[in-house]
Amino acid sequence: MRTLRVAAHAGFCPGVSRAVGLMEKALAERASGQRKGEVYCLGELIHNRVFTDSLRARGVHFIQPGDLSDLPPDARVLIRAHGTTEEIYRALRESGVDCIDATCPYVRKLHEIAASAVGAKFLIIGDRNHPEVQGIVSAAPGESAVYSGLSELEAAFPDREMREEPAVLAVQTTFDTEEWRKCRLFLEGIFRKIKIYDTICSATEDRQKEARALAATSDLTVVVGSPNSSNTVKLFHIALETGRDAVLVERAADLEALRPRIRAAASISITAGASAPGSIIQEVRNTMEEIQNEETSFAELLEASFKTLHAGDKVTGTVSAVSPTELKVDLGTKHTGILAYDEITDEGGIDLTEKYHVGDPIDVICIKFSDSDGTVQLSSKRLDIAKNWESIKAAHESGEFLTGVVKEVIRKEDGYAGVVVNKGTSRVFIPASQTGIAKGEPLEPLKGQRVTFKIIDINEERKRAVGSIKAVQRAEKKQAEEEFYKSLEVGQKFVGTVRAIMNYGAFVNIGPVDGMVHISELSWGRLRPPAEVLTVGQKLNVFIKHFDPETKRISLGYKTPENDPWKLFTDQYSIGDVVDVKVVSLMPFGAFAEIIPELDGLIHNSQISDKNVTNPATVLKVGDKVKVKIVGIDLENKRINLSIKALLEEAPADEVPADEVPAEEAPAEEVPASEDASEQ
Repeated sequence: MRTLRVAAHAGFCPGVSRAVGLMEKALAERASGQRKGEVYCLGELIHNRVFTDSLRARGVHFIQPGDLSDLPPDARVLIRAHGTTEEIYRALRESGVDCIDATCPYVRKLHEIAASAVGAKFLIIGDRNHPEVQGIVSAAPGESAVYSGLSELEAAFPDREMREEPAVLAVQTTFDTEEWRKCRLFLEGIFRKIKIYDTICSATEDRQKEARALAATSDLTVVVGSPNSSNTVKLFHIALETGRDAVLVERAADLEALRPRIRAAASISITAGASAPGSIIQEVRNTMEEIQNEETSFAELLEASFKTLHAGDKVTGTVSAVSPTELKVDLGTKHTGILAYDEITDEGGIDLTEKYHVGDPIDVICIKFSDSDGTVQLSSKRLDIAKNWESIKAAHESGEFLTGVVKEVIRKEDGYAGVVVNKGTSRVFIPASQTGIAKGEPLEPLKGQRVTFKIIDINEERKRAVGSIKAVQRAEKKQAEEEFYKSLEVGQKFVGTVRAIMNYGAFVNIGPVDGMVHISELSWGRLRPPAEVLTVGQKLNVFIKHFDPETKRISLGYKTPENDPWKLFTDQYSIGDVVDVKVVSLMPFGAFAEIIPELDGLIHNSQISDKNVTNPATVLKVGDKVKVKIVGIDLENKRINLSIKALLEEAPADEVPADEVPAEEAPAEEVPASEDASEQ
């Protein structure tokens, strides 16, 4: 009995349905003459070529942000469910054109969350190249970062040290729920002060759960949608990982090449991404039912009766009997196929009677024939191994990144040899130097983690592969740097982190790259060694002075009118103010004292004491903290005169130190007895 099931949550999500409804309303208003302006859509309304072509045929113009300046005054522009950047929202508001904002409420909420991250680092888990994520990040007022998943987070925080800086964490609305759970747990162990928003759309979560359940109980899962759609591709990967077989189709016509697989499957499930129109889903269902119900021709039956097999042949059979130790497989020939437990899997504890059922299709390879009892020994495990090895070879040739789980850490006498990653039925060795972990650091934290790696070497004869996590990190870092340089502008401001301090300046990290703050930018007054001004790890407000994408060099500025110490001083102090200062140097003519960082005033010899001072070192020393009065401010030359003497002159008599009180005013008990007697 063949079954065909369609997921209850397949097709448009509420956000996409709303956007499509707004587009239909705009087209209807134009067709009726209620509105005259042309209808424009900022990017594709949904990721579906068939649907997009149908809208284009109805007069919708699809444009990019760079086209906004060329729009006619009566244009109507629809912002799709993904939303857009805050800059474009603002530009549309200021342009005066009629803007139809179809941004999904879930996405709009994410913009609000990003905007609320004042004084905190905004983190989002998702695809940094996706327009939804780019729009959300644009709303963050300060530092922000996008991470594609757990492996990227582990590369970004290799030290696993707890950080005190506040952070706000959110996730792309269509992100994989299981990967999000891992990312959230990881970051909870990195940031002590972190606010977490679980912003995966409930429709996305329901669709993914349903896809897992259907794929696990189906011979074939058909995912309908565009390969350019983020949520559709995630559904396809879920179906591949959970089910026995899965395909991704964009329209019913794509099913023609899949006829053999559809007809071989006893149970088929259909699910669809959020951007798949219901009409296309129904068309796919109707076509599949037609293929399933096709009668096998007499010629096909006759050909099958003469079919012979040989050792090494690959064939799709049908399970005819199931026992705890083996499966019997109908191959359509005179031989009965025997598939032993050990040729199905290496894993113990699997109950064949629960996993397999009579009528299930199964791909096998013929190992050994026995004409005497009419049987053929089969293996599905070897076929899986062969398929998996071919995929490993293909990835090596194309440079494709793969993912797998670290199953084993291999040690050697003086440290670590590397780790072993399971990719399907293949084991990929990743040397310690290619793990992305610093030399000498333990590799055990990688065990059990899903990592992304690149195949860098294969041994065809021994069927062994060597991979590199580091190569992926380098490629991602390079891509991030290239994108970063494209976004740079002179004057652009960043909150950076001091990475290294040199004699000539400091290297400050501003995202995926470092920039140089020259020593001349660190001080307003006299040049000071950078180590006296900065510390490694310190946050610093900087801006782009100059950058060269070719040489990958960035010159950063630090000095701005806002942090000019002279401006800070004149805003806070006036002549006559009393301040606490610290003596920073002694000169023959007086002492210089720091009023605020990087701004000194002069205490002239004549203002150090009410007594004559010819050498300041007899009264003061570097590091002394004293109270002074501001007695002069030279705005033109930016000079400040300070006085200790002025405060001594103003002090009441009872506050004058005892050793400075004139003899005739000294208390009687302090006068020596002999002198007291003579006066009497």
